[in-house]
Amino acid sequence: MKLGFIGFGEVGYEISKGLTDEGLKEIYAYDVMQNDAEKGHFVFERAHAVGVQLLNSGTDVVDMCDIIMMVVPGTFALKTTEGLLPSVTREKILVDLSTSLPSVKKRESQLVSKRGGNFIDGALMASLSQAHYKVPVLVSGAKCNPFIDALVPYGMNIKAITDKPGDAIAIKFVRSIYMKGIAALGAEMLEAAHVLGVEKSVIESIGTTLDGKSFDFNNDYLVVASAWHGARQAHEMSDVKKMLEDIGVDPIMTNATEKRLEWFRDLGAHEYFHEERPDHWHDIAVLWDKARSND
Repeated sequence: MKLGFIGFGEVGYEISKGLTDEGLKEIYAYDVMQNDAEKGHFVFERAHAVGVQLLNSGTDVVDMCDIIMMVVPGTFALKTTEGLLPSVTREKILVDLSTSLPSVKKRESQLVSKRGGNFIDGALMASLSQAHYKVPVLVSGAKCNPFIDALVPYGMNIKAITDKPGDAIAIKFVRSIYMKGIAALGAEMLEAAHVLGVEKSVIESIGTTLDGKSFDFNNDYLVVASAWHGARQAHEMSDVKKMLEDIGVDPIMTNATEKRLEWFRDLGAHEYFHEERPDHWHDIAVLWDKARSND
């Protein structure tokens, strides 16, 4: 098997390093920056360190390799795929690991399929700095098994979810709402705690509420509580926002929380459930569906 990378930044380097350590030797790559006067030497240094041969173009990589992983910035994914099409033939497998939109992945699949090739939508589901080349990878597409069968024996962690390109990246995007959002929310909370000098007490209090409980439990507890007490919580967050402004902390996330709580308030959970508080977030989701249908 000959493996190729279009783009050879952190993702290409980490995956290649792991695979070569496991015995896969024929790996090729092309990076648009490899000939850049200032940054090109970084690409060559990474490639040399892991025994990857750099080629002169993306189409050269497709011509040479059986499986091609595209690891370019999401904004360039479609253009990159379009540029590779002249070299796509029936046996080629193109895997887009970029964070491009689900609609872009579907369009890429259409273009590659017209050339007789196989397109796979891939999504990295954890940090490369922690998991390295064993990072969990979700894939979706009509023919994921050859890709999985080729690389799992070398230690990669790949799981197929559906036969529809766009589904894998959609899961990553929805997950990112929480993972990136909680980092931003945590930063705002810690900044305020730091300014007020109450870090230890705040962290201990939140830990007491959340530590040792499952993610499912916390979702049910917090979401149902916000739907049930939306009016009171929205008013509280309005006051929190004013406090942050008073101490010089920009209430970016608090503004968003206040708006979401006002949305919860307006769902009318008490009336809908006849004052019988539900137990699970799935129950509240009925009101979300109802609100969207009325928009």
